[in-house]
Amino acid sequence: MSTHRTASKTCAALLGALALLLGQAGTAQASSFSFALMGDQPYTDLLEPATDSLIKTMNRDPDVQWILHVGDIKGGAEPCTDELLTRRIEQLRRSEKPLVYVPGDNEWTDCHRESNGNFNSRERLEFVRKQAFEQPETLGKIAFPVRQQTSHPYPEHLMWQHGGTLFISLNVPGSNNDLENPKSRKTKNTEIQRLFKKRKNAINAWLTDAEKLFANINTAPTETVIAIQGNPIDGSGSPSNNGYEDFMKRLVKYIDNTGRPVLLIHGDTHRFKWDKPQLKQFGGSASTNTLFYRAEGWGHPFVNAWVKVTVTPGSTSPFDVKSIAETAKPDN
Repeated sequence: MSTHRTASKTCAALLGALALLLGQAGTAQASSFSFALMGDQPYTDLLEPATDSLIKTMNRDPDVQWILHVGDIKGGAEPCTDELLTRRIEQLRRSEKPLVYVPGDNEWTDCHRESNGNFNSRERLEFVRKQAFEQPETLGKIAFPVRQQTSHPYPEHLMWQHGGTLFISLNVPGSNNDLENPKSRKTKNTEIQRLFKKRKNAINAWLTDAEKLFANINTAPTETVIAIQGNPIDGSGSPSNNGYEDFMKRLVKYIDNTGRPVLLIHGDTHRFKWDKPQLKQFGGSASTNTLFYRAEGWGHPFVNAWVKVTVTPGSTSPFDVKSIAETAKPDN
């Protein structure tokens, strides 16, 4: 596995990391590999054993190199207590194979809800960061190193490579990308907008860093996989104030700038999706649409189904996505 580890905040170290990743990008481009996709679970204490069982099932698949959990490790009505968040993150950490975790809205954005304990959303995100992103590596008993965006800092923003494939994870959650502001949040709209802009700028900078890897045609990545939690296409975006619009426009720019296929993976709406949505509303052209793919994994209450993603680096159509046990019925 071609990966790089750096936690340095200096410009020189960042350039060195980019150079090393560029050198690694051209290896193993002919070899297919697979990873497992899950998310939006467990939603209750009673379903924790089902999630344990699912993780064990994915670990037993010899093709799976690692597991990707796209967030929401608790239900929307569960309390955002230290104990519960710590227990759910430790559950992911027990995976035999490396596990990449993307924060979801249920574990920080929505914690202001009375049923969640009337927590401060930003404080809960800081707690999740301390539990899951203190080290520049994945979760799991056998972790692998990743780059973290420590310069802003957004340590939950990760980047790594497997052969010619570049992977990026971003904090783009449900609940309209953290733009919802009900009275229970007790936060001024100006502050919500300030925090949103700060995170948007960090995402833009992280994608700009990734684009630099494509500067050298001989070592450039052959495709990109981007993982987020919120569904920016047919999820919780508001028609009047779409919190995902800027991200999707930046994604279109990334696709056009790199000129290589991009697979966007998300959770949030709990139903398996594998398609090629049109991006015209976000400024995408016909060529942009050709390069864009979207996948969503199963979520609660479909706790005994998962998705296998296979990548063939450098292929014209590099992504193959399959639902495993897709006929599974909800676990009541």
